[in-house]
Amino acid sequence: MKIEVLLAIMNLKDEIEYRNLLKQDNITGKVVAINQVKEKGFNIENGDTRIFSYKEVGASNSRNKLVEKAEGDICIFADNDTVFVDNYEEIIKKEYEKNPEADIIIFFAENQNSNREKNKRIGNKKINNLNLMKIRTYEITMKKQTLDKIRNENLKFDTNFGPGGIFKKGEETIFISELLKMGMKIYSIDKKISTSRNEESTWFTGFNEKFLFDQGAIFYRIYHKWYKILIIQYLVRKYFLYRKNVSIKKAYKEMCAGAKKCKEMYG
Repeated sequence: MKIEVLLAIMNLKDEIEYRNLLKQDNITGKVVAINQVKEKGFNIENGDTRIFSYKEVGASNSRNKLVEKAEGDICIFADNDTVFVDNYEEIIKKEYEKNPEADIIIFFAENQNSNREKNKRIGNKKINNLNLMKIRTYEITMKKQTLDKIRNENLKFDTNFGPGGIFKKGEETIFISELLKMGMKIYSIDKKISTSRNEESTWFTGFNEKFLFDQGAIFYRIYHKWYKILIIQYLVRKYFLYRKNVSIKKAYKEMCAGAKKCKEMYG
């Protein structure tokens, strides 16, 4: 049973940089990477360490190409700042052996960036529409059979969401919500498999108007009928995050504007 890391990276110039990054991220097994570049990139297409370079932007574009190219028995998404624990492959394998009915297992990835929201530990439970908002892409693992179903159904990460998109976050939340609609069995296992380095985000600029605008869009995209209720509860529950930057009145206005924009796009 081979674990394959699906790695989204940017602007690597050559194989030496790629090999150094794999070492830095403690990736010891099978890996395929999508390298988004501004200029000419490079490819490696042989063996268990592959990389493909494209002149494009957008995290969701990278995720979709990774889904297309994935070959592992079990795959896990990762970013360039994801550092895996030493025994990540064994942790993942054992949990799939314990839970053979699982299509997808969500593990815990610790975030060390103090400027971001605190780590959202889901615990040991089945994922549903009430807790899917806590999931981050680099916590998602899935079996090859699950990937085959996703490819057969042509299900993709929404390229309007996530870094590089119109809305700068939420691509993984929307993706998981679509998987739930397909009837996928998704479990959360509270075991740490990686840490995100304390690096500057490519999209997060604080809990400001844009952050709230995008959050409103996510609520509409997933919960069409209930988005207004969710906006209100979010404004109350997360007041401590944005209060220094935005008034609650302005925050409500921005979230509703984001939902309206999403409605114009999707109906």
